Amino acid sequence: MKIYLSLILSIILLLSCTAKPTNNTTNEEVLHFDKIIFHTTMCFGTCPTYHLEIENNKSLRLYAERVYSEDSYETDSTKTGYFTGYVTDTTFDKLNSELGQLNIDSLEFPEEFCCDGSVITIILYYDGKRKYLSSMWPPAEASKLIGVLYEICRNSDLVRTEDYFHIEDEK
Repeated sequence: MKIYLSLILSIILLLSCTAKPTNNTTNEEVLHFDKIIFHTTMCFGTCPTYHLEIENNKSLRLYAERVYSEDSYETDSTKTGYFTGYVTDTTFDKLNSELGQLNIDSLEFPEEFCCDGSVITIILYYDGKRKYLSSMWPPAEASKLIGVLYEICRNSDLVRTEDYFHIEDEK
C-alpha cells in the first residue's frame, strides 16, 4: 500500500512539474522603449550605411547615406537621402517582440572593430535608461533585432525630405 501511495504521489508531483501553463503567457517580456537608434557603417563591399531613429509613437527618421543597387557597386540614388515616416503596426509589433526576447539590461556587444564588416550600433532608450551597443560582430542573440532594423531601413514607405537632420551617434 505504501508503494502504491508513493508511486501515485510521485506521478502527481512529476505531472505538476511538467504541466504547461493554461494561461496565454509567454517568455517574452514587454519592453516599452522611448526611442531606438540604429547605425550601420560601410565596409569594403556593398554594405549599406544607415542612420535610423524610431520613436515610441512609431515615427521614424532615416538618413540612408549609402545604398547600393542590387546588381552592382553603384550607389542607388533613389534609396539614399533623408526620409521620414512611420513604422507599420506589423513591423512595430515585430520590433517590440524582438526587443522583448532579449535581456536588454545584460545584453553586451563585444568591442570588436577590426577587419572588413559593417559596425552595427544600437542606442536604446527605455525605462529611463540609455543602452549603447556597438560592434562589428554583434552577438547572435541580437541578430533578429538587427534584421528587423535593416528591414525597416529597406522596406518602409517613407517620404523623402529636403530637411537635413542628425541622428545621435555618440557613446
